[in-house]
Amino acid sequence: MIIRDTKNFSVPVLKEVKMKLAKFLDKYNTVIFDMDGVITSEQNYWNCAALTVWEYLKWNRDGETSIDTEWAEQHLKEIRSRVFCNDEIISVLKSKGVNSNWDLGYVTVLLAWICNGREYDGDFADVLSLAKTLPDNILDAYDELAKSASDMTGFDYDWVRRNNLMWQTMHTLFQEWFLGDELIGNRSMHGRKRGLLHNEQPIVDKDRLTKMIELLSESKRICTGTGRPYVEMIQPLEDWGIRQYFAKDGLCNYNNVIVAEKKLNSTFTKPHPYMFLKALYGTDYDDKKLIGGNYNKNKIKTTLVVGDAGADILAAQAMGADFCAVLTGIQGEKARKYFENLKAAYILNSVLDFVEEV
Repeated sequence: MIIRDTKNFSVPVLKEVKMKLAKFLDKYNTVIFDMDGVITSEQNYWNCAALTVWEYLKWNRDGETSIDTEWAEQHLKEIRSRVFCNDEIISVLKSKGVNSNWDLGYVTVLLAWICNGREYDGDFADVLSLAKTLPDNILDAYDELAKSASDMTGFDYDWVRRNNLMWQTMHTLFQEWFLGDELIGNRSMHGRKRGLLHNEQPIVDKDRLTKMIELLSESKRICTGTGRPYVEMIQPLEDWGIRQYFAKDGLCNYNNVIVAEKKLNSTFTKPHPYMFLKALYGTDYDDKKLIGGNYNKNKIKTTLVVGDAGADILAAQAMGADFCAVLTGIQGEKARKYFENLKAAYILNSVLDFVEEV
């Protein structure tokens, strides 16, 4: 028998690290988060955008029988690298105001057609070169790009324009790749798709994100102003166990935009401030009053918008709110100068900088 002397033996006790909110947050009552590039990673969205571009160009060139979705999923990394030139096209288009990943795929296809018509099967280097020449606010150039693509392909101009049949078809393909057949409720257009939604991971450490959000919710109203549709917004919040920390009437998403645009016959995607205003005043607030400026503007003074992209800061500034940039988007540290030039109130490495050790 071995007898151990335990008189002087002690087990080290791990001290729990206590956290508090960063001092700069004291002035705010409401914090509105964009999601992709801020809380959620856009990797799955970019994967879906790449697969959508691949499928749509191939379908228009070679026909439906050429689409092998199982092969595409197995060669996803290769397809994305080729379609987006090792993500350089993503970076360029995002910096020019492309805010939704549906538009990311749509604009990439337009540029591909402009480069070489409907027979396009290049290496996308020429697409990247053309993308770099586009104006800084690409939203103003959508119709011009559609016209050029129509001229090069012979496709009807109205069919090619944003939000019309071509865009809608690409949107459907994108949703198939992201949600999969089960959530879509029917078989995909060109073969079985499993869906990438449930593979999502936060863009920062999940445990630390949860603690930060929980601490923030103790004294702030937490909202979202995201281009994601409701199901794509809510699923990761539920999967990660943080949904309960967000205001129930503060979860503004793309579904709210669709309703408002149909009702008021206008465009309310970022950089329009609609999404952040809707989150601040509540998703049940009347859209006509909101767009008409009929709301308590004093609340904006104590509101902080958090985002990673140009469309986010432009929307925040349009409503008159302070903006906090985080460098977890596609451009990373390279985006710092851009946000400095636009006079962001704060520039942080990530949302985890919202808290500090006591």
